[in-house]
Amino acid sequence: MRYLPIFILLTLSMVFISCSTSDNVYRDSESVSNSETDFSKYRNLSDYLRRLPGVKIDGVGDDIDIQIRGASSFGAELQPLFVVDGVVMGHSYGVVNGMINMINVNSVRVLSGSEASDFGMRGANGVIVITMKTD
Repeated sequence: MRYLPIFILLTLSMVFISCSTSDNVYRDSESVSNSETDFSKYRNLSDYLRRLPGVKIDGVGDDIDIQIRGASSFGAELQPLFVVDGVVMGHSYGVVNGMINMINVNSVRVLSGSEASDFGMRGANGVIVITMKTD
């Protein structure tokens, strides 16, 4: 019985430690990236984005709404910001989808939270960073 308070203290400390490390796991999962994917099997960007965790897509064709989990909507623009090869393309999925060919895509990263803060208020609803293959 005299070891019971020590046992309870150790158990509580283990619970607190495990809860604090789970927060770090969430922060690391804010960015979704896969540069080893064969993008040629996708007809368009939305086909690929539909398969990513934390990305919700409504609609068809070029008239779709994209929501990224963890992003917040401060302004009137609810779409994520699109960046292609380091060039900010804006919030229009239709424009970006029309200008890229999935065969030439090297990687797609979905950023939210602190990773998207590099883009300021424009990245408040998340950022989709697309890198094209170089010949």
